[in-house]
Amino acid sequence: MITSIFGQSKSFDLDYQRALDTFDANEALEIYESIIKSNDNSDYFWLSILKKGEILYAKGSYITASKLLKDFNFNSPNNLRTEESINLFLKSLSASGQLDSLKHYEKSLKKSTVFNNKKTKKVNKIWFIQFGAFSTKENAILLKDSMLDDGLKNIRIDQVFKNGQMIFYVRSKHFNSYKNAKEESMELYNEYRFTISGF
Repeated sequence: MITSIFGQSKSFDLDYQRALDTFDANEALEIYESIIKSNDNSDYFWLSILKKGEILYAKGSYITASKLLKDFNFNSPNNLRTEESINLFLKSLSASGQLDSLKHYEKSLKKSTVFNNKKTKKVNKIWFIQFGAFSTKENAILLKDSMLDDGLKNIRIDQVFKNGQMIFYVRSKHFNSYKNAKEESMELYNEYRFTISGF
């Protein structure tokens, strides 16, 4: 799923990336839950609610998933919501037999959030596709080199000092709009895990 992440008040970059990278759903749920418990209202807080909802939906816990997905789609910042997040919420209502709620929310969500991508555009923003966040430069270099070997171009490592720790991000070149970054990312859907980020 494509999302944008920016302006974090607390550094959950590495935890969130670790949850994305793990193949163990229970481990990922624990990480997302620890981010949610921070209750810091950052983008990572909201994205962790979404990811927890996705995992619980996949596990068949449709009622719990629908509560999380409702919270995400109604309360998270507009720029984080996507057509996929809304559709999954509606599917969770259907799967849990909440058909009256499904009809109600289908109308209200589709009207209010039908993706006005203009809302995600910010003046003087820089956007990029982010593939990983690492605490060591060596791991960032390994991912970058692997992607270059796969034929991707314009992959870079950005080094950011956050909350007393150096973090190495593996990212694409910069784009001048969310729309351009999203279009470029469409070719990568089945190949790599990534987010669209901006500042």
